[in-house]
Parts: sequence; C-alpha cells; structure tokens
Amino acid sequence: MASDLDIKIIKQIEYYFGDVNLPRDKFLQEKVKEDEGWISLEVLLSFNRLSNLSTDEAVIADAVKKSTNNIVEVSEDCKKIRRSPHNPLPELNEERKKELDARTAYAKGFPFDDNLDNILKFLEPHGVVESCQLRTYLDKKEKNKEKAHKFKGSIFVLFKDLDDCKKFIEAESIKCNDKELIRKWKNNYFEEKVEERNNRKNKNKPANDNKDNKTEEKLEIKRGPPGSILHFAGVEADKNLTREIIKEKMQDICKSDIQFIDYSKGLPEGYVRFTEENAAVEVDKKSEEGKIKLGDVEVTVKVLEGDEETEYYKRAAIEIKERRQRKRFPQKHHGKKRKGHFVNDGPRTKKATA
Repeated sequence: MASDLDIKIIKQIEYYFGDVNLPRDKFLQEKVKEDEGWISLEVLLSFNRLSNLSTDEAVIADAVKKSTNNIVEVSEDCKKIRRSPHNPLPELNEERKKELDARTAYAKGFPFDDNLDNILKFLEPHGVVESCQLRTYLDKKEKNKEKAHKFKGSIFVLFKDLDDCKKFIEAESIKCNDKELIRKWKNNYFEEKVEERNNRKNKNKPANDNKDNKTEEKLEIKRGPPGSILHFAGVEADKNLTREIIKEKMQDICKSDIQFIDYSKGLPEGYVRFTEENAAVEVDKKSEEGKIKLGDVEVTVKVLEGDEETEYYKRAAIEIKERRQRKRFPQKHHGKKRKGHFVNDGPRTKKATA
C-alpha cells in the first residue's frame, strides 16, 4: 500500500521520466544515453524537489516499485531508475508540441505567496495534471536575492486529458481563497498578449517611422529555441567578474554552445544565450536551489520563459536596431562604449534590464 510520501515520490519520479519533461530535459537526455537508459538515484537526488521529499535511496526505490503506471522501472540492485523500455517516449515534433499546447490552460488569481505543492493539490479535483509551471518575475527592489523571484499568481497547467482541460477552462466558476480564477487556453492567452503589444506599438508609432518599425518587428520575432536564455543576478559583490569567467563556468555545466553573453563588467546582472533548446534549464537544474558560483560570487539563476522571454527578445531587437543606426551614422555616436560579448558570430547587444 503506497503511503502519502510514496505517492509524492512516484509523481515526482514519473514527472522526470514522463512524456512531457524527458524529451525536453537535455541533462536527463544525455544521462539516459550512458547506461541503457538507467540513471542512478544519486544523480536523481541532485534534483531539489526529489531530495526535499527524501534523501534515502532505499525509500525512493521502494516507493517507485509501488507504482502501477508502467512509466519507470527500478534496477535489481535498487540503485537506478529508467523509463520502461515497454513504454517508449513519443517524438517531440511540431505536431506533438501543438498537441501539448492544446491541453494546456492559463490560470490567474492564485495568492502571490502560494507554492507549487499547494497549487497541485488545488488542481487535483479538476483532472490529472502532467505538468504545472508557476510564472514568476524578478523583483529588482528585493535585497534578498533568494526571494527576488516572485510568483505572479498565474500558471500554465498541462492536463493529461483534453476534456479535463476544457472543463477547467469553461467551468462557470472556480475560486481560490474566494477569488475567481481567470482561465484561458494557453494559445489564446499568447494571442491576446501579441495583440496587446501590437496595439501599443501601433498607438505609439510615429507616422514617419514605418521603415524602422518593420525592421524592429522582423528582429523581434527572430527567437531562439525555448529554454535557451539564462538570467543571473547578484553580481554586486564581485566587481572583477568577466564574460570569460562566465563563459568558462557555463561550459563546465552545460555542453551547449553559447551564442552570446549579455553582460558588462561591474553590472549587477546579465544573461547567457545558449544555442540549444533547454540548455538554460539544464544549468538551472544543476544549480543549488537556484544558485551557482561565478568567480568569487554566488549568483541566482533563472530560465526566461513566457512574457519575460518575449520581453528579452524585444529589448534585444531594439539594441540591434540602435547598433545598426550607430554604424550608419557613426559621427552621432562617436566615443560611445560598446557593451556585450557574443560567441559563435552571434550579434552584440548592450546590457538588457529585466
């Protein structure tokens, strides 16, 4: 009989090896290639959410054995876990991504001090949840860097069943702490955001600036793969941190090439843009509760997603436009210091603010 702890461990392990996470998780993808799909419990316990449940390998192995979902299996020596060969992963192609998006809802109205465990428990009556993403923002006024990433009160939730997602969105009323939740299809949410940005842009666009705005729009939609931008903050304590130090550290953690490092010496924060999907996610997972050591200072790291990722590309587009203008009219910009460092012939950009 599975205990409450067993159920939590099973859910967490099956999430790691599940249809949604494993195809996107570059770190686990590399690990499953090393030993016929087996991953040691020692490696899995480096993930904070699992280690917060238990650090005892025997307890975890015993719990996973009680699962009846046939997603994972435990090795004979109870030291390793792998995705069951009898339940192969679906290919993560464009069709698959669209199918996942079609079962994903946006919901807003949760308390700002809420956490993932509470929200998952809240969602239980509405259907089986495959994944739930808490949407956050960086509070620059927060002096405590550990608390700088604040919950927006909104989530993206992927239901296992399309009908459950539809019922959740179209329900007449769903309240959290007496507050009515705003619920939409994920795709509709993003379409509305794009329309809002375009409306603001058109409202503020000068009549004689059509050509420049077209250039900016083309640059703005030139996005990299998802999960490829890592934000780091808290560099104030190390005035000698350089892009070379950042590059060396990131390449120690992640095998992906770096497209550019958006940082200038002396600034409190910066960004690293990788060339491969979910490379930033890999760095974040290998961090210690969202922290890594860069040079002589410990910084907080975060993967840019959703609106934050979109805003980053928007700022980058503006910087590229300004840089092109400086090349066309160098006399107007004589003596201005160039900022930013890029690798692999990527563009250069000045420090971007979140």
